Amino acid sequence: MRVGQLTLSSFRNYPELRLTPGLGLNILYGANAQGKSNVLEAISLLATTRSLRAGRESELIRRDTEMAHVQAEIVREREGDVDLQVSVLQGDKKLVRVNGMKRGRVLDLLGQFNAVFFGALDLAIVSGEPSDRRHYMNVEISQISPRYVYDLGHYKRVLAQRNRLLRDLRERPRSREEAGLDAWNEQLVTFGAPLFDKRRFYIERLAPLADQIHRDLTDGKEGLEVRYLPSISLPPPPLAAVARSADAAGAAVRETMEDRYLADAARQTRGPESASRALSENATASGLSATQSIQTAFQYALLAVAAEEARRGTTLLGPQRDDLCFFINGVDAKVYGSQGQQRTVALALKLAEFRLIEDYIGEAPVMLLDDAMSDLDDMRRGHLLCWVRRRCQTFLTCTNLRYFSDDILNEAAIFHVVAGTVIPDGEN
Repeated sequence: MRVGQLTLSSFRNYPELRLTPGLGLNILYGANAQGKSNVLEAISLLATTRSLRAGRESELIRRDTEMAHVQAEIVREREGDVDLQVSVLQGDKKLVRVNGMKRGRVLDLLGQFNAVFFGALDLAIVSGEPSDRRHYMNVEISQISPRYVYDLGHYKRVLAQRNRLLRDLRERPRSREEAGLDAWNEQLVTFGAPLFDKRRFYIERLAPLADQIHRDLTDGKEGLEVRYLPSISLPPPPLAAVARSADAAGAAVRETMEDRYLADAARQTRGPESASRALSENATASGLSATQSIQTAFQYALLAVAAEEARRGTTLLGPQRDDLCFFINGVDAKVYGSQGQQRTVALALKLAEFRLIEDYIGEAPVMLLDDAMSDLDDMRRGHLLCWVRRRCQTFLTCTNLRYFSDDILNEAAIFHVVAGTVIPDGEN
């Protein structure tokens, strides 16, 4: 999979851009604030429908214009080439077209094109807040499970309504039946359980790959453990699922996505030391699906905190309270890891994500590396370049070319970025 041609119009600092990248490594170099990262952001937008940096989508629109366009011809090995376009309008609205045909939902773009981004922003996955790690899971899982986006959107709307009701009940107490809280609980569980299930499925397959890559990046000196920390206790997994190897996991992803995405995750997570543990185990034993088992656990967990939620006026459990934790050789990377170690963890996660997507779609996604070279030491730079070289189409931004050997420069497509223009090397 690769970008055959990229066209931008009124996007960020680009009035117009028509870029034909190389098949392999594409190096975009130049001074800061010239527009290098904007090119990567445009490509990522086509893959995820989301901005990497903008607080509001309208920030992507060039000043004094009404609309921004990002269009690309995507060359795909397995499913045939496709033309994708995202238009961003004032008011944070987006329109998408696939092969020139307008689609009714932005979500229709997901799965058409896959790209993995790594840059300074990703340090927050390790060192930032739990919300940063939830955002990471949401974005990455969305690329291979459009259904996840559907459930997430509905869950957020239900959560907002339920929180409003809980605040109202705190001010004006009345019975659950009179308030209608049980109906909102049912919807919260309906849309929340698949999120727990998909997150667990994804992290269980990502973790061994990330550990393997992390060891490669550190010359075998540092192992990485990735733990998913759901806000509720989930039904335990079967022994067969626990024993599955990382290699078999890739095949499982290909087999199950999207219709059976969680078929073999149907009986997973750790049981609590409470009454809900027996209920969850009984649900699994009775042949309920993974989602149904998690729904049961979620329902009883909500009942257990009902009084405290009423007192606080907010929802205390659910996917909005999940987190991830990373351990380097058994030590918490967020608390004790150096910035270099934290950055290496984030890079290992991204390269593992690359592997999962590659396994799922059957071809390599596009790699986007935003100023990654300056944030890594010589050893890690060498490993990273070796990893992406001749493996996939890669877009890499940097301020100068001093990090690259002559043989890499000779085979790369090099572009100089100056004030919203991208000039192929040799045409300066």
